[in-house]
Amino acid sequence: MSYETVRCSHDECKKNTVPQTNHWVCTKKNGLTSVIIGSLRDLRVNYYKTMGKKSSLTDEERQLFTVVSQALKVILNASYGVMGAEIFPLYFLPAAEATTAVGRHIILDTIDMCDKVGINVLYGDTDSLFVKNLSQEQIQKIIVKAKSKHNVELEVEKEYRYVVLSNRKKNYLGVTKNGKVDVKGLTGKKSHTPKFIKTLFFEILDILSEVKSVEEFNDAKNRVSDKISNCARKIQAREVPLTELAFNVMTSKAPHEYTKTIPQHIRAALQLQTIREIKRGDIISYVKILNKPGVKPVELAKQSEIDAGKYMEFMQSTLDQITSSMDLDFDSILGKPKQTGLDQFFWN
Repeated sequence: MSYETVRCSHDECKKNTVPQTNHWVCTKKNGLTSVIIGSLRDLRVNYYKTMGKKSSLTDEERQLFTVVSQALKVILNASYGVMGAEIFPLYFLPAAEATTAVGRHIILDTIDMCDKVGINVLYGDTDSLFVKNLSQEQIQKIIVKAKSKHNVELEVEKEYRYVVLSNRKKNYLGVTKNGKVDVKGLTGKKSHTPKFIKTLFFEILDILSEVKSVEEFNDAKNRVSDKISNCARKIQAREVPLTELAFNVMTSKAPHEYTKTIPQHIRAALQLQTIREIKRGDIISYVKILNKPGVKPVELAKQSEIDAGKYMEFMQSTLDQITSSMDLDFDSILGKPKQTGLDQFFWN
């Protein structure tokens, strides 16, 4: 599928329809974008992704293959998205619609195939399925059928000890058999996250990695709630050292080069210029404060100035992926009364 092959001009190709659409795809030639994207996909799956799984690699080599594989994945995903963006030179909406329709058709048909061989499908996410308690024989049946019917190469990506699926789309957490915790969208790992909140994040992951039964999971929920509640109390009481509340961000250019939009770390850097020179590439450590401009360099800030509310908001957004998956309400953890619609109307 490509901008020049979807809805081509050949009458005989109109029989090659895209499921659930009025589009068709050319049968006489491969499209330019299809060849490029397909080549990158083959390079990623057949080389970098495969090499990254070899046990003989050093940590440095494995990291290299993983990073290149993930970079190619970003390019591949973006290359589909731009087909439906009007600013893209090769924009062609039917190509984007056809791609989505084919993906939807294949994943729904694969779910149907799973049902027919007794595989319990729990969840689907774009190009993957979460299935429960299946044998190697069942796995091979689905892999062979998907290849013969759709020319799609399925593989077992991960095996989880347990998975927690929430009611929100693309929001889940799982623990692999070796105890590694996967959370969809790991904001807590971002480099600028304050040490205090990052430590809490990884302590929660450690609790989840130890769970081996439903009973232990319920106990883990209580332990997670207690940890969050205790950390929130310390933030509100301003007991956390400033260095552990600091956001650490590198300047990509000198402070005076920012003219239109001035980010928070630059607002802090401008205050630091009164005591030392700030250059491109310097790491600025700042905290969020109550008064304008809302931030202050760690070197100049006082404990009493800390904006506890802002840190509570950041802690909530950082942990939201985990707490939502575990069906934990952040306000309830902090002991806040739940607001009714009328309360929100008057107070928000």
